Amino acid sequence: MENNENQASLAAVLFVLKRRMAAVCVIGVAVAMVFALVTAFFIPPKYASTAKFYVNNTSDQQSSPSSQDINASKSLAESSIVIVKNSTALLERIIEKSGVDVDVETLRANITAGTYSRTEAFYISVEMPSASAAYKLAYAFYEILPDAIPESINVGEVSPFDVPLKVDEPVSPSIILNTIVGGVLGIAVAFLVFFLKEVLDNTIYTEEDIRDKMGYPVIGLIPTIVTDQPQKSSVSVKLKRRSGK
Repeated sequence: MENNENQASLAAVLFVLKRRMAAVCVIGVAVAMVFALVTAFFIPPKYASTAKFYVNNTSDQQSSPSSQDINASKSLAESSIVIVKNSTALLERIIEKSGVDVDVETLRANITAGTYSRTEAFYISVEMPSASAAYKLAYAFYEILPDAIPESINVGEVSPFDVPLKVDEPVSPSIILNTIVGGVLGIAVAFLVFFLKEVLDNTIYTEEDIRDKMGYPVIGLIPTIVTDQPQKSSVSVKLKRRSGK
C-alpha cells in the first residue's frame, strides 16, 4: 500500500513536470529578472573597507610566547571585538577622527568584526554606501584601536598589521546571487502551485482516473465519432419535412 502511494506521488510529480515544465521555467525566468532589476535599481550598493589587528599578551617581548600567553591573546582579541561593538565613546572617537557624517548607531550596525580562525588576529570591517566613507572609518579604527583597546583592558598590546584599502567595487548587493535566488524561488513556487492544483483536481480525464479516484472498474468506453461531413441540425430537418421537400 505504501509503495502504491509513493508511486502515485512520483507519478503526480512527473505529470506536473511534463505538463507544466514550460510554464514553470517561464515563471522562474520572470521572477529572476524581477529580482535582478530590483537589485540593480532599487537596492543601494554598499562598499567595505577592513582594518586588521594583532593582539600580543606576552609580558616579556624578548622571549617567545607561551601557550598561556597565546590563549590570553586570543581572549583579548575577542574582548577587543566586544569593546568595538559596544563602546559608544570609542565609536564617537572613530566618527570624529574619520570626519564622516554618520551617527553611532548607524556605524555600529554596519560594523562586521571577527577573529581569524580563533587566532590572536582580528579584523574590523566597515560597510557604507560610499567607498570613501567606508575607507575613512576603517582607517580611523586602524589609527585609534592600538591605543584605545589597551586603555580599556589595561593589558596586552594591539598592533595593526594591514592598512585598510579603498575598494571601489561594492560588496553588496550581489546581482548574480539575487538573480539565482529569484529564479530558484520562482521555479519552486510555480511548481508547488501547479503540483497542488493537479493533486487537488478531482476532474475525471481518463479511465485510469476512474480506477484511481473512484475505485470502480471500467466496463467500456463510448468512442467519439468524427465525420468529415457537417451534421444537419434537427430544426432544419423538421422545416424541410413541413415544406414537403
